[in-house]
Amino acid sequence: AVVRPTQTTMSASAMCRASAAPSSRVSPSTAERASSAKVARAANRRRSTRARASEASATPATKKVVFVGGTGRVGAASAAALVANDPSVAKVVLAGRSDAAAAEAMERHPSLRGVAEFAKLDLADASSVASAIAGADLVVHSAGPFQGGGDKCAVMDAAIAAGVPYLDVCDDADYARSAKSRHAAALAAGVPCITTAGVYPGVSNVMAADMIAANRLAGGDADAEVEYVLYSYFCAGSGGVGDTILATSYMLCGEDVESWENGKVVTSRPATQRKVVDFGKKCGKREVFMYNLPETRSAREVFGAETVKTRFGTSPGVWNLAMSMMSAVVPKEALLNRETAATLAKLTAPLVRLVDKVVGERTAMRVDVKLKNGKLAGGIFNHPKLKEAVGNGTAAFASAILRGETKPGVWYPEEPEAVADRAALLAAASQGCDNFVINQAAWMLESKPINLGFGLYLD
Repeated sequence: AVVRPTQTTMSASAMCRASAAPSSRVSPSTAERASSAKVARAANRRRSTRARASEASATPATKKVVFVGGTGRVGAASAAALVANDPSVAKVVLAGRSDAAAAEAMERHPSLRGVAEFAKLDLADASSVASAIAGADLVVHSAGPFQGGGDKCAVMDAAIAAGVPYLDVCDDADYARSAKSRHAAALAAGVPCITTAGVYPGVSNVMAADMIAANRLAGGDADAEVEYVLYSYFCAGSGGVGDTILATSYMLCGEDVESWENGKVVTSRPATQRKVVDFGKKCGKREVFMYNLPETRSAREVFGAETVKTRFGTSPGVWNLAMSMMSAVVPKEALLNRETAATLAKLTAPLVRLVDKVVGERTAMRVDVKLKNGKLAGGIFNHPKLKEAVGNGTAAFASAILRGETKPGVWYPEEPEAVADRAALLAAASQGCDNFVINQAAWMLESKPINLGFGLYLD
């Protein structure tokens, strides 16, 4: 079943039913009870949605949100999504290096006009950062690449010092670890912070947390151990995003991959260990490869999962081949150099943009989890445009912080202290998806009809 943006994720009882093929031995009374429960849950979801909408309509627009890197494609898309979906936001500040870039961002997102303003920002200047975020109700950091240390968590440090809630879309394992090391400082200052909170990582982490919680509830064991968490991502071409994302991809080719297999850490070369993953309807089967992404470590730390692996792939397949060759041939030192990566991104951008016109901007992710009690589930997130998916995902986390759902400290998205209402976040983040399914058995996620025998097919 596809979960629509107005729906919450499946309950534990629904999770139990989805974990096995339907049986013809189900008695009428059981079926009736299941049907009644389903109707009741749907009614509760509708009431919750109406209540949230009513509350939102009565909320005055008073919040100011600063987007560091807001003139870039990810930052601007996130700002536009927040303005469109959160009526509490009165003003957004696009902080960056160029007012021309800010003008281009508003041209791409006309809804920002009249709500957004530009603030010149130099990440290397602490006073510039402090000035940009002064008086904000939230700062959203998207000024990557975060690989190679990024800004050394300067924006987070400034936010904690100023008492301003913080959110970033970091996609680097070392940067996320450094951000996490600020937990005690954020806790002492009473400042809520979430790191690695975009779409992947970010929404993918929350999907895993939601399914693990449902499986534990369904099995009647709140402490059931997690056997594995598998993250698989796909993006057609560059996804229509900017050169920064290209530079990030090149830098990831220089990072050794850290994953876990049966409780033991395993180190491998990036862009290897090819696997074909079915991303469901609208995307189908795609090849993906191992990369060093922060959700691998956070899943190990938060869930205690014995096996955790994160893979990513793109199209056309020649790009995957090029990335694999790059990781094998080009020295790590060169790939991890920010200037080198930026130069490579600038040189290859025209060709990538040309290919993007053919392959589109689709993005997809699949998250699979299994507990040691035998319960397992999967989820799929399919969106036709990456930048919109990232914008909606980031805005969903921002709104959660603005609503006061995040506790003081530095949290990964999957931690319970990060987001109090996971169902609401997933509903907001999945806007625009043409295939969003969660807490389902693996066979229900397949992209092709399944032959049930006797000439019967399940589509």
